[in-house]
Amino acid sequence: MKKKALIAVIISVALLAVACIGIVLYVKFWQAPSDSHTVRIGALLPLTGSGANYGRSLRNGIEIAKEEINAHGGINGKPFEVIYEDSQGDAKTGLSGFNKLVNIDRVPVVIGSISSVILAVAPVADREKVVLINSSAISPKIAELATDFLFSIMVSGAQEAQFFANYYVTYHPHDPIAILYSNNTSGIDTKNTLTHDLIKASGKIAIAEGYELNTTDFRTQLAKIKASGARYGYLIAFSSEEFARILNQSQEMRLGIQWYSYSGFETRETLALAGSASEGVIYSYPDYSAQKNRMEAFQRKYNEMFGSWADIYTVTSYDGVTLLAQIMRSYGTSSKEIQRGLREGGTFIGVFGPLKFQEKQYVRKPLLWKTVRDGLYILFQ
Repeated sequence: MKKKALIAVIISVALLAVACIGIVLYVKFWQAPSDSHTVRIGALLPLTGSGANYGRSLRNGIEIAKEEINAHGGINGKPFEVIYEDSQGDAKTGLSGFNKLVNIDRVPVVIGSISSVILAVAPVADREKVVLINSSAISPKIAELATDFLFSIMVSGAQEAQFFANYYVTYHPHDPIAILYSNNTSGIDTKNTLTHDLIKASGKIAIAEGYELNTTDFRTQLAKIKASGARYGYLIAFSSEEFARILNQSQEMRLGIQWYSYSGFETRETLALAGSASEGVIYSYPDYSAQKNRMEAFQRKYNEMFGSWADIYTVTSYDGVTLLAQIMRSYGTSSKEIQRGLREGGTFIGVFGPLKFQEKQYVRKPLLWKTVRDGLYILFQ
């Protein structure tokens, strides 16, 4: 009897294990299958947390693109949908959101943001064979990974750093520069690249000061920069709030420094929070002069929808989703078809001008200089 009871227990355990495996397989492959009458993509954005203003900009660009795509028949007659997950700007949370989009929502492609999140998710995207589009993260390391399912349409911090280094050494060859950077993935990686490029071009570094994310008081770092005697500085901040606080405190301390920065500086929030302290900041930005009329039309539409103007994150996310729609209409909607289309599709003309991936799957765009004058972002002459 004991032997029969043991056999019964073993059989029950085996059946339970088989059932569990079946449930897992059902969840992974069959639960919430993609509706054959719709085409879905995922968007992994910082909708809350310190990067939430970037998340809002990215989402607005995606929503404008989605509206236009559906107004023109969707994807070969099928409605186009976007499923959002909040990464909170955190790598671990972002990885969890990506897994949900892939395994539950079963999307073939995800629009992503924030350097630490992109770098954490990229290996998983390769393993799961799901296309990952980086629409806003600037870490130079992203370009190094963009060789399989990761494609980057955001100007790399490496390109902006090199652009600045060449300019700075040309016009200020004898002036050591101060660097103030956020102590996170994008800040550290960009600072390291900038330092390398400046030294390679015979430039000099007066001081490099980092700060932790969510810092509100930058006076310690700014005092060290002031003591260094640097007349020029390069600012790599993570959020608009950080940009604004640094500029306001620089003004309060009468730092007397000419700040330079990168394209992420240009947001509505930065101007609103920094006010007069933002006057005169010079920063690099994608050259959209060849698409000036298209940019102006896009800005008018954005203002009608959101009562404001579109920053770089809005434009890159819009261009990215519009590009995806073009690829899916021509090549198909599976991840492998999208991957092939992105590699073979030639040059896409977006609001920011031509977009074509390099051998490594990232783009390079011509850059120009902009500045703040009388409370407006304008071209720097």
